[in-house]
Amino acid sequence: MVLSWPYRAHSHTPYWGETNAQANFCEEDYILTPYIAEFINTLTNITYLIYAFHGIRNNANRKDAVWRNLPYLGIAAVGFGSAIFHATMKNYAQWCDDLSMLVAVATVVHRVFTFDKPLSTTVITGAAIVGTMTVFSAWHCITDEITMHSVLFAAMIVIVGLKTRSIISMRVKDLIVAKEVRKLATWGGVIFISGFGIWNIDNAICSSLTTWKRGLGMPWSFVLELHGWWHIFTGVGAYIFIALVEYLTSDEAGQPLGSKFAWPVNLIVDGRAGDARLMSVNSSDHADSKTRRNEQTSWNGNKIS
Repeated sequence: MVLSWPYRAHSHTPYWGETNAQANFCEEDYILTPYIAEFINTLTNITYLIYAFHGIRNNANRKDAVWRNLPYLGIAAVGFGSAIFHATMKNYAQWCDDLSMLVAVATVVHRVFTFDKPLSTTVITGAAIVGTMTVFSAWHCITDEITMHSVLFAAMIVIVGLKTRSIISMRVKDLIVAKEVRKLATWGGVIFISGFGIWNIDNAICSSLTTWKRGLGMPWSFVLELHGWWHIFTGVGAYIFIALVEYLTSDEAGQPLGSKFAWPVNLIVDGRAGDARLMSVNSSDHADSKTRRNEQTSWNGNKIS
């Protein structure tokens, strides 16, 4: 293909040694460089880091920044853990990836269940979650299993989704704002699940994808690295839910969403919806316009006394 370069016939000699992770993906290992096993799958983890940075930066001057930033630190851990895993494809690195995913979701679980509780309850709940995750993580690493990891991760995602819906009903009374918030929650879920679907397509037709990628040549073939799209889609979906939970569990809950959210939130919802001040200005402008039209009608009809 025009402006492309062909794949190597054989991969580079791995700098990190032969791959031994349980999971492997459709991207060819060490095909670009001897230092990174799966180049695109490693690079796309920057999505998590960008959203984590955005969230933490927005909370820089808040008194409760520590609690607000825990989920963002969690998603940053996913970015680093997943990048290490895909760069090396070693078994110990897979643990970094697996456990960082659980830590990220656990921080959101903690937030949605403790935001309106006393500090003592928040600390005790946090300790219980840490203890549970520690025991599970030790068991996961010792047994080297992956099924229960997937089950626990999915269960926590469902719990966060259901709890988020109930918090919306409880804390967002303005119907216009509630509609936008629910819309954002729905799109966050759709984007996240779409990423999971794309990953499964990557698994299902890997041999065909590899043939197509070699036919296209690099860099055009990078578009077909579908596990990389999983990182991008889940990064966006996870950010939407984390930012939404932050909004719902803060003093800002019930107010218009505003413009503080990162892309693509502004494409999904109207951050000004429900803004009483804006509605007041619009009503005033409408009234003034109507008055001017009436005056004009009276002047043209010579009805002015």
